Amino acid sequence: MESADCVVIGAGIVGLAVARAMSRRNREVLILEAEPSF
Repeated sequence: MESADCVVIGAGIVGLAVARAMSRRNREVLILEAEPSF
């Protein structure tokens, strides 16, 4: 991925909900998470 329309920092409940909403609007989404697992 060379570029993204939206960058979400944090893959918690809110971050994933925002990423999903943006994805459904045909946006390229990049999710950044510091932890290796949930």
